Amino acid sequence: MKKNIIIRFLCKGLRQGFGGRIYLKKIFHHHSSFDTDNMNHQMKLHPLTLKFSGESSNLEEPFLDDYYKSSLSHVRILLILGSILYGAFGILDAILMPEQMFSIWLIRLMIIGPLLFGLLLISFFNFFKRYMQPILALAYIVIGGGIVCMIVIAPSQVSYFYYTGLILVFMWGYTLIRLFFVWASLAGWLQVILYNIAAVWINPAPSHILINNNFFFIGANALGMMACYAIEFYARRNYFMKQQLEIERENVSRINQELEDRVIKRTEDYQIVNRALEEKIAEHTRMEEELHRTLDILKRSVGTTIQVMVAAVEARDPYTAGHQLRSAHLACAIGAEMGLSQEKIEGIRMACSIHDIGKLSIPAEILTKPSKLTDIEFSLIREHSGSGYEMLKDVESPWPLAKVIGQHHERMDGSGYPQKLKGDEILIEARILAVSDVVESMASHRPYRPALGIEAALEEIENNKGILYDVAVADACLTLFREKNYQFP
Repeated sequence: MKKNIIIRFLCKGLRQGFGGRIYLKKIFHHHSSFDTDNMNHQMKLHPLTLKFSGESSNLEEPFLDDYYKSSLSHVRILLILGSILYGAFGILDAILMPEQMFSIWLIRLMIIGPLLFGLLLISFFNFFKRYMQPILALAYIVIGGGIVCMIVIAPSQVSYFYYTGLILVFMWGYTLIRLFFVWASLAGWLQVILYNIAAVWINPAPSHILINNNFFFIGANALGMMACYAIEFYARRNYFMKQQLEIERENVSRINQELEDRVIKRTEDYQIVNRALEEKIAEHTRMEEELHRTLDILKRSVGTTIQVMVAAVEARDPYTAGHQLRSAHLACAIGAEMGLSQEKIEGIRMACSIHDIGKLSIPAEILTKPSKLTDIEFSLIREHSGSGYEMLKDVESPWPLAKVIGQHHERMDGSGYPQKLKGDEILIEARILAVSDVVESMASHRPYRPALGIEAALEEIENNKGILYDVAVADACLTLFREKNYQFP
């Protein structure tokens, strides 16, 4: 609606003659020279600590707050799972060293278990937010220290091979509990030092065993540090890109508002300019052509914004980026098969190209997880359509991009999400996107499963048309593949 108001005022100004044309040029000159400092902002990180530095340093505090909120539930789950796994290895203790079993169990069940449970309770207090990293690093050290104590207590033939438990602790600490690179590295190498103290002075191990174990410890630490560094780097980069997208959205909204304010301010002036129109009839055709060029500029601006969003998604999750573009191609073909106007098909292409933009709010490790998602992880994935709507709801566009993206998981019988819409409550663009999204997803490979094939996808559409999917959309899709030999690009 706001878009139509702006265009209507611009058209009126053009009809009022040469003075309106000059003012229009001034408006778009101001648009082109808009402050782009934020747009050119480059991410700068300290190479060792990975903290935001330089012109990005103001992002450090909000990033830590965002990282804490996004990590808290994950950390709690890993504390619970870690304590269960740590205790479960008591079965191995009973098999390999029954005489020392109770001493080892004392460490596992009476020290480490309560420690992890205590950390879980501490995580519900406000001060945990400030000290989460050192607290988790300390837990990492103590858990590894428990393994070192078991190595000291265990009989020689068993203790030589209990070092593998320490490697499991490295995996847990470096990659799972959301420790920052510096804290994880300090904790990991301290455990190597503790092991060497135990293996050299407390319960001396043969030199070949000591060398072998240290070889694996050093290798595991090096790999863990690289993994931890990459995890933190991409977390910070994703946050930075999210902030840049927000800046872009605010800039677009601010430009639109300024255009509207200027047009309203000049409404009275247009009445005066209108009297000059009779003397400028000859220029009328040229002025209309200039208006068309202006509208093209506005559409290209929307297209550029879409390209930036696609690039952001692609940088975070290549699977999602390729999926969006292929889904958009199929959706446009379905729209053409149904006889929709070119303008509506263009809107479908724009919406489909970024329909998974909401996945920017989902942790990257969930998006690329190669195994089955947990219920919690799946519930986070389901929020992406609503998140996409929230990201785009204030972006001005000739098409209902935000609504289409927010509705692309709705189903005709009301079984979809997030609003449980039914039938004609769902935009036709969203109904088309729903079909193309399902077909492309089933036909393509994903990190957590191989491709199911195009025939399986078409059977899903045929079996559920009129139930989950719009009948006309489903028929158009089936016609494309079975009669017109449509193929994904």
